[in-house]
Amino acid sequence: MTGTDDATGERDIVPSLPATPTGAIRYWTAGMSTVLAGLLALGAYAGSVGLVVAALVTVGLLAWGWPALVDLPSPRGTTTVLALAGTAAVLSVALADAEPRLEWLALALAGAVVAEFVHQLLRRDGRPRLVESVSGTIAGVVVLGSVSAVLALVDAPAGAAGVLTWAVCVAVALLVLLAPVSSRLIMGLAMVVAAAVGALLGTALDDGTALAGAVCGGLCAAVALVLHRLLSVLPAAGRAPGWLALSAAPLASSGMVAYVVLRLALG
Repeated sequence: MTGTDDATGERDIVPSLPATPTGAIRYWTAGMSTVLAGLLALGAYAGSVGLVVAALVTVGLLAWGWPALVDLPSPRGTTTVLALAGTAAVLSVALADAEPRLEWLALALAGAVVAEFVHQLLRRDGRPRLVESVSGTIAGVVVLGSVSAVLALVDAPAGAAGVLTWAVCVAVALLVLLAPVSSRLIMGLAMVVAAAVGALLGTALDDGTALAGAVCGGLCAAVALVLHRLLSVLPAAGRAPGWLALSAAPLASSGMVAYVVLRLALG
């Protein structure tokens, strides 16, 4: 418990926020994150269509749950914008047949920003909390843009093994959060474990090294864990459909990190 003294000298008690949702929802969230990571990894080995389908499933869950998770007004319009933005981002990378594979991603994300402004213009509720609605939706668009970057890894030197390394490391880091360890230590422990797993998987990459895998695993886990910590304390994190977005967002947010790290390390 934490608190501060107010003007009357009485102590205002504020409960400390948990690092993760409590109860069974913790396991549901971690389990769904693991399932999504597995789908993306299997999709990478199944071919471009399989990876696109897995990415679109992630997009759908995040788009559905994001407005509830961050408590945005006009949730149906926001979900529509996010679904369209995520689909456009995924297809912009999947349909690019030559390097740079991310060439059209910026255009897809710019179109999503325009779509969000159109959404606000079409609202008929007086547009309360306008700035909050726009900023919250754009934050979701950024997360969706990040996960689309992993589609470019398959045709990069990292190949499907790069997607596997990223997905497994982030899933392991999120599973470590379930361990009965102090909240002050758990994030550091999760990053160390993810880096160790990445080092093991790094040797499976073409021309890869344990160092490249460890850096990828550690950095991707760090990004995913930070976003998880930010979102997991929200009131809707323990309720559907908010917990579905909490399952998808940390994994999705680290996709661009994996792409950048593995392209720098392997070419």
